[in-house]
Amino acid sequence: MTGSVGKVGAAIMVSRVLGLARDLVFAFCFGAGSLMDCFQTAFRIPNMLRDLFAEGALSTAFVTVFVRRRAREGDASARLLARLVVTFQVLLLAGVVVMGILFAPRMVRIIAPGFSDSKLELTATLTRILFPFILFLGMAALAMGVLNSHGRFGLPASASSFFNLGSIVVGLGLALIYDPQFGPTAIVCMAIGALTGGFLQWFIQVPALRALGYRFQPAWDLHDSGLREIGRLMAPTLVGLSAVQINVMINTIFASHMGDGAVSWLAYAFRIIQLPIGLFGVAISMVALPSLAVEAMNADKEPFRMRVERALRLNAALCIPAACGLAILSRPLVSALFERGRFDAEDTATTAGILCAYALGLVGYASVKVLVAAFYALNRTTVPMVVSLASIAATVLLNWFFVYKLRYGAAGLALATSLSALGSAGILWSVLTGLVGGFSRQGWDALGRILLAAAIMSLAVVFILWIHTKLDVNAGLGGNLSRVFFGGGAGVLIYGFAARILKLEEALAMENVLRSKLGLARNCGSGEK
Repeated sequence: MTGSVGKVGAAIMVSRVLGLARDLVFAFCFGAGSLMDCFQTAFRIPNMLRDLFAEGALSTAFVTVFVRRRAREGDASARLLARLVVTFQVLLLAGVVVMGILFAPRMVRIIAPGFSDSKLELTATLTRILFPFILFLGMAALAMGVLNSHGRFGLPASASSFFNLGSIVVGLGLALIYDPQFGPTAIVCMAIGALTGGFLQWFIQVPALRALGYRFQPAWDLHDSGLREIGRLMAPTLVGLSAVQINVMINTIFASHMGDGAVSWLAYAFRIIQLPIGLFGVAISMVALPSLAVEAMNADKEPFRMRVERALRLNAALCIPAACGLAILSRPLVSALFERGRFDAEDTATTAGILCAYALGLVGYASVKVLVAAFYALNRTTVPMVVSLASIAATVLLNWFFVYKLRYGAAGLALATSLSALGSAGILWSVLTGLVGGFSRQGWDALGRILLAAAIMSLAVVFILWIHTKLDVNAGLGGNLSRVFFGGGAGVLIYGFAARILKLEEALAMENVLRSKLGLARNCGSGEK
């Protein structure tokens, strides 16, 4: 598991770094003002539907059923199922795209009721351009599911890198040609770039699918048992995986009433937090889902429980120190990344506060992905659905409380999302414990050592930042880069050293993987693989 997660994590890291580069371009050219609010809102609508229908509900249900079909009936039957699902998906998402283009103005008014008429009009235009993005990303998600089921994780995980490359190269290139002053025309060009990137994310996986013998020709059989099972799983899966995206959409509704910049601040902060979510939560759940689907077929649930425990322990070993580091280094990190061009110091301060609030829920965001995958492997889809609905309701109430009662502003929206994610993870884990058993004694002991190692790391990073203050290191780009580089680098090394001293098995496993990649001896402990 650690080796596969490392491979997927590396591919996702490249993609997330390119995504961050895309946001750096946006921050420099557009800042956190009206134009950027319009783009983020327009992109959020198709991106939410993509996450729910394509990479969320349909993809998760498809992988679960596809793995079982392939194990029981062989590759030929699995290929037929893939053709049926692709045909169904293209028809479904094509209809969604047409409806989205026709009703874009009404949707924008629903999710951004606080926008002025001019912002609403531009957002609707951008929404119409971006809506076909759903279709391309839906096809890319199914391609990823097929490749993952065949044990090929690297290429699908890196496919989103081509989305970001397309967005940057095509979008920025068109903007420089048609609107070098980066006005409304330039933001339209960036939307065209994002659409091009979505196409590339699907197209880059086609050769690998063809090499495995997959020719996605239209097929239609509503009586196919696998297709019907996927349809049965999709409805609760749709709700079960929707909480984070719907909560982000709810935040947009609240933020649209906070004036220019609020939507953008939330988006920039969430972009940073997406890096560890993708590296850890998405990578671990992506690797674990096919194996969990196979383990769930056995009568003995102990191997299933152990695999879930290992996934959650690895998740905690990575996410807890990452959350601490992001919170402590939030101000210099945001400043070093974005504070240039039209993104000023006030934008930095607000975005850093939001990032701290998001970091609080990092373990929750990532753990939910692993836990939901476990429930779907067990064919228990109702529990994630109910928890997701409760999470959405809790987010609305917490948003109202933090924004209108405590006056926390945009940071209150991020805090509400984090608390909701932590609560969802806790409930899902409690219910799963009743089904297959909870953490072993070794698991709880490992969690305690993870927390201790993270605490040691946090104190060291705080001390390094204090040294920077005493040395009167300037707060410009060079000073902030120094804080991030030395503070973050030292934090990683100290956490690794502390975990090694504490004999944390996840750290030993990661060390074995790194040694094997570097061609070194692997005799550094009995870490779990």
